[in-house]
Amino acid sequence: KAPPRTTLQNAFFWGRIMVSLAILGISFAVVLEALFNEQTAMWDGVPTFVSVILFFVLMCIVGLMEGMQIAMFAVMKMPEEELEKHPIAKKNCELTFADGHLESFLIGRQVLCTLCMFVVARISSIAIGEGESNIFGVSDGMQKFFDAGILGAIITTLVASLAWRIIASSFPLPFLSNPLIYVIIRVALFVDATGICSASKVAASIQYKLFRYQPDEEYMDVSYEPPEPVDIVDPENRRASLRKRKSVYDAMADMNEDHGQSMYKRMSFYDVNFTL
Repeated sequence: KAPPRTTLQNAFFWGRIMVSLAILGISFAVVLEALFNEQTAMWDGVPTFVSVILFFVLMCIVGLMEGMQIAMFAVMKMPEEELEKHPIAKKNCELTFADGHLESFLIGRQVLCTLCMFVVARISSIAIGEGESNIFGVSDGMQKFFDAGILGAIITTLVASLAWRIIASSFPLPFLSNPLIYVIIRVALFVDATGICSASKVAASIQYKLFRYQPDEEYMDVSYEPPEPVDIVDPENRRASLRKRKSVYDAMADMNEDHGQSMYKRMSFYDVNFTL
């Protein structure tokens, strides 16, 4: 637990929050004003109310996809009895960590995120037509700043990404208990099955051979034996694999507790091997 903040630290802490909230509020005000005035890059013929609804719905979908990846790996370190109390979260994990599904999920999820963010960018990008008045009557210089798309980027970064990541890392089981996540996983697996992004595996293979990537253990002063392949869908095998990997880090006497924990959090990624 962090030590209590001093008065000066409290003032600085809450001051930053208030400034951030003010910037976010201004960004929302400008983007929504442009939407209602039909002064964005949204495709012609799309009603204003549809654009507004799409803007918020797509940001929520992107937020779910941003947070679910963090929550997935967080629950891997939890006791099995805890996972049993959340059947929807357990089912989502079992589907994601089934044979070959994790890599497919990561690829499909990224494609869906990119697609949603492309539409959100179209909706939130301000485009003032010839002869139209500036938003809120600001100067031409300020309007050019609005047109740069920075305000839309602030909204998507804070509302569609970071907020969901914070919640997912702090409450992974409740986060994964959302039934909509199961649908997103299925869609992500389908997108990968189409092969539209299979070229990424070629690029990954080239990068792997070019830079000769090795697991972290290869660079540490500990004996390392690659783990035997296990059925990661089986909870006992999954957790046994994690415990075996954790023992490697526990053997490092010169590593402090915080560093060891941070390394342990990354171990789950090494249970997946991509093949070309």
